[in-house]
Amino acid sequence: MTFREKPITKLYAFALAAVFALVLAGCGGGGGSAAVEEEPPPMPEPPTAQEMCEGDGGRYNADGSCTSAEEVAAEMAEAEALSGAQEAAMAAYMAAMAAVSGAKDPVAMGNAQPYAAMAKEASDMAAAATTSEMAMEYQMKAEAARDKAMAAAGMRSLGLTTLANKIINQSAIDNAVLEGKTGDAVPKPVSNATRVGAAMALTAAAPAAIGETPLVTAVAATSTTPGVAAADAVPNGSVSQGGVASARASHSASGPSLTATLPASPAADAVTRGETPMSLTTRGGWMGAELAGKSPAIGTATSMTYANVYTDIQPTKTVSQYATASGTATALPTDGTTSGVTGDIPGDGSDFTGTYNVNIADNTPPVAGMFDCPTPVPATGCSISVNAKGELVSIQGYEFRRATGTTTMADGDYLAWGVWLRVPVAADTTASPNPATAGAFASGSDVFTVNADLKGTATYNGVATGMYSAAGMVEYFDADVSLMANFGGNVGADSGDATNDSEGDDLLGAVTGSVSNIKAGGMDIDGMLTLKKANIIDGDDSGSHAGGFTSTVSGTLAGRAMAGNWGGQFYGPNKATTGKAQETEFPTTAAGTFGADSDGVGTDKVRILGSFGTWKAE
Repeated sequence: MTFREKPITKLYAFALAAVFALVLAGCGGGGGSAAVEEEPPPMPEPPTAQEMCEGDGGRYNADGSCTSAEEVAAEMAEAEALSGAQEAAMAAYMAAMAAVSGAKDPVAMGNAQPYAAMAKEASDMAAAATTSEMAMEYQMKAEAARDKAMAAAGMRSLGLTTLANKIINQSAIDNAVLEGKTGDAVPKPVSNATRVGAAMALTAAAPAAIGETPLVTAVAATSTTPGVAAADAVPNGSVSQGGVASARASHSASGPSLTATLPASPAADAVTRGETPMSLTTRGGWMGAELAGKSPAIGTATSMTYANVYTDIQPTKTVSQYATASGTATALPTDGTTSGVTGDIPGDGSDFTGTYNVNIADNTPPVAGMFDCPTPVPATGCSISVNAKGELVSIQGYEFRRATGTTTMADGDYLAWGVWLRVPVAADTTASPNPATAGAFASGSDVFTVNADLKGTATYNGVATGMYSAAGMVEYFDADVSLMANFGGNVGADSGDATNDSEGDDLLGAVTGSVSNIKAGGMDIDGMLTLKKANIIDGDDSGSHAGGFTSTVSGTLAGRAMAGNWGGQFYGPNKATTGKAQETEFPTTAAGTFGADSDGVGTDKVRILGSFGTWKAE
């Protein structure tokens, strides 16, 4: 039997079947190389705590804790509520401030300001709050203060403007309504505004009223204490429109007191009282009062009178007193040594305060006092020479007056200015015209003597107040004023004569200026006024140079061309006693009045009447 014929055992057959199966598995039944077994895929990593937290919409914290989605939503709502309350409180404060700046008049502004301050305090507290509940509490307080500020800003009206806009037939209107009348059967409102505007136009158009007797000299109150100003000196200079008027001020422990004297017939009308005596302030902080006076008849009707007056008077102050002047020049120490002088020694020979070692032989310390250049000035003039070491080299002309103590002194250099209005309580009739009268005035306690030797320029900045009439309404206004004074004997000459004008008065220079940033009834008025060149004139030509000036006004307000007049006066103490000092001593203040109206017809005119106070810019 051959090999192929040898029988196959069971074991061999099983092995052969297994091999055959493997081949089929590796080659897909088609043959080929042997199969390689693959690694199973790795198991996924479990999620981290942060992934689990954020996957649920939460916030994973640095300390490993998880803030849930619900808690995150609550926090976002709280933050939004907190921010919203803070922003609302700030908005309330801003609205309160807007109400203050847009107040109808200074009294309304003054009444609204405390509420604006309360709104700011509440807004600040809301900004510092850490919870929405706290912030909302302060938001409510800010909004309540805002509402009060807005109400105050719109409620109070000056007596001056209330009188100007009063509906004078209101009782007839009320009676007609009570009787059930309607339509044309009810009288139409008749306002005072038309006749007040007419009075303002007359004032602005009357050149004689500008600076009419520009130096209305009154007897000043005197003091019995040497070197102490009177507590209530009558201003000895006045510039006015609508008739000669002036004001006076005093300052006591309770604050300033103001009065005004207005033109009337047969006697001056003294305006001395007010609803809220010290309730007014201008931009820049000038103090003021709304005053009321007696009511003289105009035409056939009684009238009401109001005046708004402002001042820069300051409280009394403590000043040094000095020994009585002897007129004898101070002698140098007799031992030939030098002694020190301290103080701001002027180069023009004018007076100054300082210390002086009057007796160095006794080694006494320097004493305080005043170096006084006598009047008349000594032939040698007044001068002090000090070397580089601060040692006195020489004294010429000066006498040294020791300080002997202190005393109180009232402010003797102040301005008082404003506007006034007098309106009859009855309406005009054809048979009985009852026109209104209006005016402006500017006064000062110490008229400055402008010297002919003074040369140079000076700028004066300040504020103006008064009445503005347009569109059938009269509003209170305030504005900025700037003056440029060019001092010099021939600067102001309009004619070929460099020394005198056509009337023969000495010319001491010229003043120009502007009235700008006008706000009337809380609204900005487009345009400005130009105060055209006004010659500074020595009105009496006697050597006492007054320093008054008058000229015309031009400009545009609310799109209308304006024309009118203005006048002013320089004020301030004259301290210079020598020719050299008088060449450089400028007035410290200037005040005046102005009025202008447009070229419109009827009630469509734009009119303005005001007064101003200014200080010399440094």
